[in-house]
Amino acid sequence: MIKFYNPTTIKTISKEEVESIKTLAQAGDPVACFKLGRITYAWSDLSAEEDYLITTKRLLTQAQRGGVLEADVALAIMMLNGEIEPYNPRRAIGMLEDALKKGNEFAAYHQLCNLIFARFGYKQDLDLAEKILDQLMEHSSNPWFYDLKGEVLQARGRYEDSEPWFAKAVECGITFSYLALAYARGYDNNGKLRDWDAFINTQSKGADEGNMFCMHYFAENQMQEYESLKPEQTEKRDECRSNILELLEECIDNKHGYSAETLGDIYRKGLYDVPVDYDKAWRCYMLGADYAGLGDCYEKLYDMIVQGQIERSTDRQEYLEQFAIFGARLRNRRMQEETVRMYRNGRMTRYAAEIEMYHMPAIEEPCQ
Repeated sequence: MIKFYNPTTIKTISKEEVESIKTLAQAGDPVACFKLGRITYAWSDLSAEEDYLITTKRLLTQAQRGGVLEADVALAIMMLNGEIEPYNPRRAIGMLEDALKKGNEFAAYHQLCNLIFARFGYKQDLDLAEKILDQLMEHSSNPWFYDLKGEVLQARGRYEDSEPWFAKAVECGITFSYLALAYARGYDNNGKLRDWDAFINTQSKGADEGNMFCMHYFAENQMQEYESLKPEQTEKRDECRSNILELLEECIDNKHGYSAETLGDIYRKGLYDVPVDYDKAWRCYMLGADYAGLGDCYEKLYDMIVQGQIERSTDRQEYLEQFAIFGARLRNRRMQEETVRMYRNGRMTRYAAEIEMYHMPAIEEPCQ
C-alpha cells in the first residue's frame, strides 16, 4: 500500500499495473478499488465519464465498505480539503483518529504530517511527532516513516543528521524524498551550504526519477539567474525565459500544482518579460487549485474576477462564491473573510451551517 500514499509515488506505477488494478476493481476487489481511487485522484484526467473527484469518492467508498481502512483515511483527507460535500472536518478528523486507533499506518502517516507541518488546524509538535515515529519504527519498516523522521530533523535545522533517513527512504522507492535529500546532502546543521555538487546532483537525480518538486527547483534556479542578468544580455535572458516556461509546463503536465501557480503569476504579472496573458494565468491558477488544493490559487482567481482581468458576466457571482468557499475550506484567511462578508450580506446561504460552524469562528482567531 505504501506506493499509494502520495501522488509522487503513485505516478511511478506502470500502465500495465494500472490496467491490472482496473480489472480487479471492476470485479469488486476492495483493495483494488482503493488503489484505483488513489490513482484517479493523482491523475485527475484518468476518468473520462465523470468528474475525477466523483470517481475517486465512488471507488474509495466501495473500498471502505469492503473494510479497507486506508479508504477511510483517503476519504477523510478529501473531506479536510473540502473536496467532499457536505464539508465536515470534524467527522473527517474522527475518521482519521479511528483508523489510527486501529493501528493503520496510512492514518499514522497523515497524523504525523499534521503534527510536523501544522496541517488542517493542527499545531506543530515536533517532539510528539518524533516520539510517535520512534515508537512506530520499533516494529515497522514503512519507508514513509523514514521520510518523516528526516522531515522532523530538517524542521529542527539538522540537515546533516537527516541525510541517512531520506537516503533510506529513497532506497526504498520513495522518490518524493529526493528534494529533502538534496538539502540534507548540500547543507550543514547550521543551514549553510556545504556541498553544492551533492545538492544539485541529487536534485537532478530526483527530477529524472519524476519528482516534480526537484524539477520545479530548476525552474526557480533559472528565475534567479534571469534576475541576475543585465538587460543587455538579451540572448542569455531569452534562454533563461524559455527554460523557465518549458520546465514549469513540464511540471504542470505532471500535475504539479505549485508550478501551475508559479506560471500563473508569471502570466498575470508579466514576469521575466513574458507578455501578460490573463487567460493563461486563469488556466494555471485553475490547475493549481485542482492539482494541489492551493487556497492561494482560489484567492488569485477571485481577485482576477474582482479586478476585471477575466470577464465572467453571466455567472460572475457564482464564480466568486465558489472560489471563496473552496479557498475558505483550505484555510485561506482572505477567502474565509470574503465568505463571511458575503454571507452577512445575504449571499451564500446554502453554506449557512458550514460558515457559522467553521469560517466565522476562524476569522475571529488571530492570524498566525
